[in-house]
Amino acid sequence: MKSYWIWNWGDWEVFHTNLVNSRREQYGMDYPPFWKMYDVDRNVTFFAEKEIAADGELKMYLNGKGYIKIDGIMYPDRKMIKVKKGKHSFQIHLMNLKGLPSAYIESEVIGTDGEWFTLDSMGKRVQVGFDERYTAPESDPEKFPFSYETVFPVSAENRNGGVLYDFGKELFGFLYVENVDPKCKIHISYGESREEALDTDFSVVREDVFGKSAYRLRQRAFRYIFITGSEKARLLAELEYQKIENIGSFRCDNEDINKIWDMCAYTLKLNMREVLTEAVKRDRWLWGGDAYQAFRFIKYLCADKETTRRSLIGLRSKEPFCEHINTITDYSLFWVIGLLEYYENYGDADFIRAIYPRAVTLMNFCKEREDENGFIRARSGDWIFIDWSDIDKTGALCAEQMLYIAANKAMCEICGILGKDKTEYSEKAVKLTESVNDFFWNSEKGAYIDSFESGKNNVTRHANIFAILYDIADKKQRGEIVKHVLYNDGITKITTPYFKGYELDAMGKIGDTDYIYDMITSYWKGMLDLGATTVWEEYNPEISGAAHYAMYGDKYQKSLCHAWGASPIYLLGRYFLGVYGTDRGYKAFKVCPTLGRFKFIEGAVPVRDGKVYVYLSAKRLCVRSDVEGGVLLWKGKEYKLPCGESVEFNL
Repeated sequence: MKSYWIWNWGDWEVFHTNLVNSRREQYGMDYPPFWKMYDVDRNVTFFAEKEIAADGELKMYLNGKGYIKIDGIMYPDRKMIKVKKGKHSFQIHLMNLKGLPSAYIESEVIGTDGEWFTLDSMGKRVQVGFDERYTAPESDPEKFPFSYETVFPVSAENRNGGVLYDFGKELFGFLYVENVDPKCKIHISYGESREEALDTDFSVVREDVFGKSAYRLRQRAFRYIFITGSEKARLLAELEYQKIENIGSFRCDNEDINKIWDMCAYTLKLNMREVLTEAVKRDRWLWGGDAYQAFRFIKYLCADKETTRRSLIGLRSKEPFCEHINTITDYSLFWVIGLLEYYENYGDADFIRAIYPRAVTLMNFCKEREDENGFIRARSGDWIFIDWSDIDKTGALCAEQMLYIAANKAMCEICGILGKDKTEYSEKAVKLTESVNDFFWNSEKGAYIDSFESGKNNVTRHANIFAILYDIADKKQRGEIVKHVLYNDGITKITTPYFKGYELDAMGKIGDTDYIYDMITSYWKGMLDLGATTVWEEYNPEISGAAHYAMYGDKYQKSLCHAWGASPIYLLGRYFLGVYGTDRGYKAFKVCPTLGRFKFIEGAVPVRDGKVYVYLSAKRLCVRSDVEGGVLLWKGKEYKLPCGESVEFNL
């Protein structure tokens, strides 16, 4: 009978998130995260009522220590137990003070699966968690099921008394150093750039080893390796990755954009691990805002629901919720908005139902941080981020209120999905929108200002972009924002790919696909022209040389592999191929392709268990869907997309 390792719902995700967040290192030191980390439940009980179809036997395996109770009789683990045909009561009790408490039953007549239950922190019966990849006694739920591939350097050159190895592009995995003298001290500097690897005093990740002829070093991200102490060393890497198929695709007449799409896809996949990590060399942490944007990119690249789901659980973690996600106010709000978008993308109501109580407690925590005007503020220990930009953050910040409105609107929708009372969130969204317009809208500037308390009336792009993206600005305000902010070169420009993604999403929403095209072919191409194989955390075209790698007051702290910058995957799929959902889980969807400045575009976007293929040139349009529910919008008319058949037009 099919059986899986089971655990308390969400604990497997929390366990692996904690492992991910514990692996950061720099300058030879481990670097724990600065936010609260929640632990898994250490003492757990699983129970089930099962009808056994025939006499048989079972053997229980525990990751921990404990027992199984069958009809009130206790038995130890790893012992063959006879069970009779008929209805039985099963209860597994175990504890594990270090690892993940989990259990597995091997039997022809009964299995551990989704029909087992446990109790949550409030004593309510909830379904256990399990993953379909852990199906045997020897499966270890504490080890994530990665795939591996051997990678060799593409070049080696003698430099500065050592050897510089180039692996061709950034990768994450284990480095093997072989054929070295055990008597020699070997220094290894890792680098995302040549400059960083060669700078042995300032490379962020480095290690000295001694006493062996071969080494397998811990998992790290790198493109370049610089070694001193052995000129005859042999190097290879074991790339560690999730084996996930790219369902989405994009090709066009502009080869630079093709390379940019590939670069973004590779960046995203390199960060799609146990959860969506960020800064795969430097942090390797799960960041809420970074993940929120990346979830959209994942949907258009491979529709990997599971990485998204694991990340949402890992970010919110356990109760009680007493600190913002990553300590960042906006990241908590993005998490709530991301829940609704997860449902819209995948239609997974069971997950929304299971995670809903944690959304409620998060929103209650936010409510405690409101001021007398109902605005959410930074309290002790909170970090108001929004973006790396010169934003006036005096007092209540407008961009934060925009996200608070969007989070309350998202909770309204989630309550509607689950049949819950949404009055509190609906009223809050309406009242907060009125207050934001009263305090932050500046009619003279035709824009929302950052802060009303400083008296500076400073306008940045961020709050105004959110006002458009989350449908907060009315029609008149939207027109003013487009004119006075989005197309105003006097407003401080955005320099992070992170917020470029939001800006270009807003431009797509108002129909300016030329702006998106121009930005991709300038901003992202700027990184490409500098030799990037992955998207950077930040790119400023006004600086040059090794200064590009500096950030946070350090020569090489800037991440050169940042998933938050992979937005062209989403932008090209959403606004040029033109595919978007109109019902939960893409039960219904529309295709509204736009050629813009391209001569031709072709590609695919994942939809449910299939995909939609689109080809468009000045002479021909072809759309084909693997699934039902699609509608093509073309020249003001709608055309149903039959499953498996092409709809074509000669133009």
